[in-house]
Amino acid sequence: ALEEAVRHATSHADFAGRFRHPVKFNGSDFVETRLSAEEQFAETSKLASKSLHVFLERYGNMLPSSDLHALAAMPAASTAEVQYWLERLQREPVKGDRMEKLRRRRRWVWARREMARPEGFFSEDEMKRRDPQLFHRVVGRHLDSGLRLSAPMQGSLSGYLMQQLERECEGIASGG
Repeated sequence: ALEEAVRHATSHADFAGRFRHPVKFNGSDFVETRLSAEEQFAETSKLASKSLHVFLERYGNMLPSSDLHALAAMPAASTAEVQYWLERLQREPVKGDRMEKLRRRRRWVWARREMARPEGFFSEDEMKRRDPQLFHRVVGRHLDSGLRLSAPMQGSLSGYLMQQLERECEGIASGG
């Protein structure tokens, strides 16, 4: 059963992207040793026989359910780690709408983190660097005509807009 599961995993289309070739330190650099297909099979077999839970974590979603059921019947499957991965892999896959909800949540967490960073993705300097024309079209129309658009912005956009609003309010209050 174990050899059949390893064979299915190593023949899967995604295996090459997940397999971790050995890396060794040669005294000055880390050097990756690229293994042949036979050596990859041997390494994966060794991993499955010594640490079944790690094999399931890395390659379990590449296995058909018949292999998962066969692995569950093995004596090595009695450990808590292996049981965890077998239960997780045998569960029904996440539905499309639930997956989309999780994706949106991850994006929102990322966006909030980037908004909090001074030099994050949404900072004015970063937006100007990414697409200067769009930045000038959207943000530049709020700048004083005396300012050159190519000049770097001083302070934050929100601070600048608040100053503009205060000037307008003072002008209205003093003018009438």
